[in-house]
Formats: sequence, C-alpha cells, structure tokens
Amino acid sequence: MTDDTPSRPADSAIDRLARRRVDEFASIGIFSCTPDAQLDEVAHVMASNRVHAVVVAGDIAPEPPVIADADLIAATSSGHFNELSARDIAGTEAVSVGGEETLERAAQLLAEHGVSHLVVRDGRGIPVGILSTLDVARAISGRG
Repeated sequence: MTDDTPSRPADSAIDRLARRRVDEFASIGIFSCTPDAQLDEVAHVMASNRVHAVVVAGDIAPEPPVIADADLIAATSSGHFNELSARDIAGTEAVSVGGEETLERAAQLLAEHGVSHLVVRDGRGIPVGILSTLDVARAISGRG
C-alpha cells in the first residue's frame, strides 16, 4: 500500500520556521513616537534609524499601535499629510508575539491579522522588539 500524501522536502520553509524562535530573528529595541507626533517626525524616526515601523507610545490601548512605512506612504497621497498625526494613521492595536514562540506561530499571526510587523514581548510580557515579514523571509531563506 502506498501513501499518496504529498511529501515535503526534508528542510521545507515550514520546518525552518517551526525550528526557530522569534527572538533569534526579531530586531531588539523599539522606536516610538507619541500619538500626537506629526508625520514628518515619524518619517524622521524611521529614516534616521533605518526601521520600517514605529510604535505609537502612550496610547491607552492594551497593545500599542504600530505605524508601518506603508502607512506613512499611504498618508502622503491623502491630501492631508500635514494635518495628520501618528494617532490618525496608526493601525488598530498591534499584534504581539512572545520571543520564545516559533517563527511558524509568528507567520500565522502575521497572516491572520494582515499586518507586516509584530511587537515582540519577553517572558514578563514587556515589549522588547519588532519582528517583520522581512525577518520571517530571512528565516525562510535558510540564510539567517
């Protein structure tokens, strides 16, 4: 009797993600802005630190919202860029993942919530970094 289940390569992308932890690939440290920060300030934080996301600190949400570079770019075409603040373009509450969780779980969260960045929390629940889709791609490539 033969098994008709498709086999995966011995080292598939899913296997690589299942074996690696979030804290091995996340950027440690969080760059932030206030909810009332003007968008040119947000752009400056991103550009000067070469990051693609900024956490909006001081917001009362249980999960602080994140502004991704794509959000900032979309705001430029709104016709109201100079009138908008970080609060206006930040996503809803951010999605978090524990640093000890697998990249497979992180990839699931990214896909389920349609976000490009996760806030990484340490074992005490404190935000310590950011994991992006690019970090996950690096793990999938097997070169990270």
